[in-house]
Amino acid sequence: MQINIQITGLKELQAGLKDFSDRRMNAVLATALTRTAKTVSQRWQGVVDKTIDRPIARTMKAVGFTGANAAKLESAVFLKDRMSGTAPSVYLAPQEFGGGRLLKKFEQALSKSGAMPSGHFTVPGKHATLDSNGNVSRGQLVAVIRALGAQYSPGYQRVISKSTNKRLASQARHGRQYVSVNQQDARRYKLSPGIYERMPDGSRRAIFVFKNSVHYKKRLSLMDRTSVLDIENTMQTEVSRALSDSLARLAARGSSQ
Repeated sequence: MQINIQITGLKELQAGLKDFSDRRMNAVLATALTRTAKTVSQRWQGVVDKTIDRPIARTMKAVGFTGANAAKLESAVFLKDRMSGTAPSVYLAPQEFGGGRLLKKFEQALSKSGAMPSGHFTVPGKHATLDSNGNVSRGQLVAVIRALGAQYSPGYQRVISKSTNKRLASQARHGRQYVSVNQQDARRYKLSPGIYERMPDGSRRAIFVFKNSVHYKKRLSLMDRTSVLDIENTMQTEVSRALSDSLARLAARGSSQ
C-alpha cells in the first residue's frame, strides 16, 4: 500500500524565474517532493502509533518513504513490505482495510501438525502469558510450538533453546503439559476448542482459543486520511521553502564573486 507524489505545472513555475536552469529547478522540486513525502510519512506513523494499542518496535517504524531526485521527480509513502519476519504491510492491512487476516506462521505449524483444525485462527486465551505489547509472550509461544508443532516450523526450531526443552520436560514430569483440545474433547470437558496447559490436577488452562475466522474493523484508514488537497498544500509549502533556499544560495554565490 503506497501513495505516489508527483509535481505538475513545472513549465509554468520555471517561466516565472530568471536564471533558473533546468538542473537547478529539478533539484528544487526533488527537495520539495522528498520533504513532502517525509511529512506525509510522519503523519501516517503518528496515526499508527495512536491507533494501535501498545505497538511493537517494528510497528513504530512501519511507515517508509522514498525521496525524489533530479532524474525522477516522484516520491512515495508506504507501509514497509521488506522487513525480517512479517512485514507491516501484511499484518497492518486488516487494520487499514478491515476484514480478516492471513494465518500466522505458528498457526500454520499448528494446523500442519494436526493440533489445530485447518483454516482456523488463534486468539489469546484467559491464561495466556502476555508481554508488554499485549501479545502472547515469545517464551510461551515457543514452548507451545515446541510441544505441538516444532517439526512444521523451521523458523521456531532455531530459537527453541536447551533451557526450553528442559523446562518442558520438567513440567511434563510434574504433570504439566501443553495439549490441543479438539471439538470432540471440548464437548467432553465443557471447554472451547484450543490450546491448553494441562495442570497436575487434570484441569486445563486456556492459552489459545480456536476461531473459524478473525475479523478486524477498519481503524487506520491512512489512505482515506490523506487527501489530494492536503498533499498539494504541503507540496506548495515545500516548493516555496526549497525555492527560497535555492535563491538564497544563488544570491550568496553572486555576492561572493
